[in-house]
Amino acid sequence: MAKRGLPFEIVQGETVHVSFSGKRVRKPTVLLRVGRRALSKRALSLGLFLAVCQILDGILTYIGLGMAGIEMEGNRLLGSMMYFYGVAPAIFMVKCAALILVGALTFYAHNRPWVRTLIAVAIAIYLVFAVIPWTYIISEGHARAILPRF
Repeated sequence: MAKRGLPFEIVQGETVHVSFSGKRVRKPTVLLRVGRRALSKRALSLGLFLAVCQILDGILTYIGLGMAGIEMEGNRLLGSMMYFYGVAPAIFMVKCAALILVGALTFYAHNRPWVRTLIAVAIAIYLVFAVIPWTYIISEGHARAILPRF
Protein backbone atom coordinates (compact mmCIF):
# COMPACT_ATOMS: atom_id res chain seq x y z
CA MET A 1 0.00 0.00 0.00
CA ALA A 2 1.52 3.31 -1.08
CA LYS A 3 1.67 6.10 1.47
CA ARG A 4 -0.05 9.31 0.36
CA GLY A 5 1.18 12.81 1.07
CA LEU A 6 -0.87 15.48 2.76
CA PRO A 7 -3.57 16.45 0.23
CA PHE A 8 -3.90 20.15 -0.45
CA GLU A 9 -5.63 22.22 -3.09
CA ILE A 10 -6.22 25.87 -3.92
CA VAL A 11 -9.90 26.77 -4.30
CA GLN A 12 -12.21 29.77 -4.37
CA GLY A 13 -14.00 30.21 -1.08
CA GLU A 14 -15.40 32.68 1.39
CA THR A 15 -14.34 34.18 4.68
CA VAL A 16 -16.71 35.56 7.26
CA HIS A 17 -16.18 39.14 8.43
CA VAL A 18 -18.10 40.64 11.30
CA SER A 19 -18.75 44.38 10.99
CA PHE A 20 -18.86 46.81 13.91
CA SER A 21 -22.65 46.66 13.84
CA GLY A 22 -22.50 42.89 14.30
CA LYS A 23 -23.53 42.02 10.74
CA ARG A 24 -21.83 38.96 9.29
CA VAL A 25 -20.55 39.48 5.76
CA ARG A 26 -19.12 36.79 3.52
CA LYS A 27 -16.28 37.93 1.28
CA PRO A 28 -14.77 35.90 -1.57
CA THR A 29 -11.16 34.82 -1.14
CA VAL A 30 -8.64 32.21 -2.25
CA LEU A 31 -8.42 29.26 0.12
CA LEU A 32 -5.73 26.67 0.60
CA ARG A 33 -7.28 23.39 1.73
CA VAL A 34 -5.02 21.08 3.70
CA GLY A 35 -6.88 17.89 4.44
CA ARG A 36 -10.18 18.96 6.00
CA ARG A 37 -8.90 22.38 7.14
CA ALA A 38 -9.12 25.54 5.02
CA LEU A 39 -6.79 28.51 5.24
CA SER A 40 -7.22 31.90 3.59
CA LYS A 41 -4.40 33.33 1.51
CA ARG A 42 -4.08 36.37 3.77
CA ALA A 43 -3.86 34.29 6.95
CA LEU A 44 -1.22 32.09 5.33
CA SER A 45 0.90 35.04 4.17
CA LEU A 46 0.72 36.70 7.61
CA GLY A 47 1.62 33.43 9.32
CA LEU A 48 4.58 32.83 7.01
CA PHE A 49 5.85 36.38 7.54
CA LEU A 50 5.62 35.98 11.33
CA ALA A 51 7.45 32.64 11.08
CA VAL A 52 10.23 34.34 9.08
CA CYS A 53 10.42 37.07 11.75
CA GLN A 54 10.74 34.38 14.43
CA ILE A 55 13.54 32.61 12.56
CA LEU A 56 15.36 35.89 11.88
CA ASP A 57 15.05 36.83 15.53
CA GLY A 58 16.56 33.52 16.58
CA ILE A 59 19.48 33.78 14.16
CA LEU A 60 20.19 37.43 14.94
CA THR A 61 19.89 36.84 18.69
CA TYR A 62 22.40 33.99 18.47
CA ILE A 63 24.87 36.09 16.47
CA GLY A 64 24.36 39.18 18.62
CA LEU A 65 24.78 37.33 21.90
CA GLY A 66 27.89 35.66 20.53
CA MET A 67 29.35 39.11 19.93
CA ALA A 68 28.07 40.96 23.00
CA GLY A 69 27.42 38.31 25.64
CA ILE A 70 24.35 36.82 27.27
CA GLU A 71 23.89 39.96 29.35
CA MET A 72 22.53 41.71 26.23
CA GLU A 73 19.41 39.51 26.24
CA GLY A 74 16.47 41.63 27.36
CA ASN A 75 14.15 38.72 28.18
CA ARG A 76 14.99 37.55 31.71
CA LEU A 77 13.35 34.15 31.29
CA LEU A 78 15.26 33.48 28.06
CA GLY A 79 18.47 34.80 29.66
CA SER A 80 18.14 32.39 32.59
CA MET A 81 17.41 29.53 30.17
CA MET A 82 20.60 30.47 28.30
CA TYR A 83 22.65 30.24 31.49
CA PHE A 84 21.09 26.89 32.36
CA TYR A 85 20.94 25.15 28.95
CA GLY A 86 23.30 27.22 26.80
CA VAL A 87 22.58 29.88 24.19
CA ALA A 88 21.82 27.71 21.15
CA PRO A 89 19.58 25.14 22.89
CA ALA A 90 17.60 27.84 24.71
CA ILE A 91 16.99 29.84 21.54
CA PHE A 92 16.11 26.65 19.65
CA MET A 93 13.57 25.54 22.29
CA VAL A 94 11.92 28.95 22.51
CA LYS A 95 11.74 29.43 18.73
CA CYS A 96 10.33 25.92 18.17
CA ALA A 97 7.57 26.67 20.68
CA ALA A 98 6.98 30.05 19.01
CA LEU A 99 6.75 28.46 15.55
CA ILE A 100 4.19 25.94 16.82
CA LEU A 101 2.16 28.82 18.23
CA VAL A 102 2.47 30.72 14.92
CA GLY A 103 1.16 27.67 13.06
CA ALA A 104 -1.81 27.34 15.41
CA LEU A 105 -2.59 31.07 15.14
CA THR A 106 -2.34 30.90 11.35
CA PHE A 107 -4.92 28.11 11.11
CA TYR A 108 -7.13 29.85 13.69
CA ALA A 109 -6.90 33.15 11.76
CA HIS A 110 -9.09 31.87 8.94
CA ASN A 111 -12.21 31.73 11.11
CA ARG A 112 -11.39 34.67 13.38
CA PRO A 113 -10.42 37.90 11.56
CA TRP A 114 -9.20 39.53 14.79
CA VAL A 115 -6.41 36.93 14.92
CA ARG A 116 -5.07 38.31 11.62
CA THR A 117 -4.81 41.71 13.30
CA LEU A 118 -3.06 40.08 16.25
CA ILE A 119 -0.55 38.42 13.91
CA ALA A 120 0.08 41.73 12.10
CA VAL A 121 0.73 43.46 15.45
CA ALA A 122 3.11 40.65 16.47
CA ILE A 123 4.98 41.09 13.18
CA ALA A 124 5.36 44.82 13.83
CA ILE A 125 6.54 44.19 17.39
CA TYR A 126 9.12 41.63 16.27
CA LEU A 127 10.43 43.90 13.54
CA VAL A 128 10.67 46.99 15.77
CA PHE A 129 11.87 45.40 19.01
CA ALA A 130 13.86 42.36 17.85
CA VAL A 131 14.95 42.18 14.22
CA ILE A 132 15.90 45.81 13.59
CA PRO A 133 17.74 46.33 16.94
CA TRP A 134 19.74 43.11 16.59
CA THR A 135 20.59 43.99 12.99
CA TYR A 136 21.85 47.38 14.16
CA ILE A 137 23.87 45.90 17.06
CA ILE A 138 25.46 43.29 14.79
CA SER A 139 26.27 45.81 12.05
CA GLU A 140 27.82 48.21 14.60
CA GLY A 141 29.86 45.35 16.05
CA HIS A 142 31.18 44.38 12.65
CA ALA A 143 31.94 48.02 11.80
CA ARG A 144 33.99 48.31 15.00
CA ALA A 145 35.79 45.05 14.29
CA ILE A 146 36.61 46.03 10.69
CA LEU A 147 37.25 49.76 11.02
CA PRO A 148 39.16 50.74 14.15
CA ARG A 149 38.09 54.04 15.66
CA PHE A 150 40.75 56.69 16.20
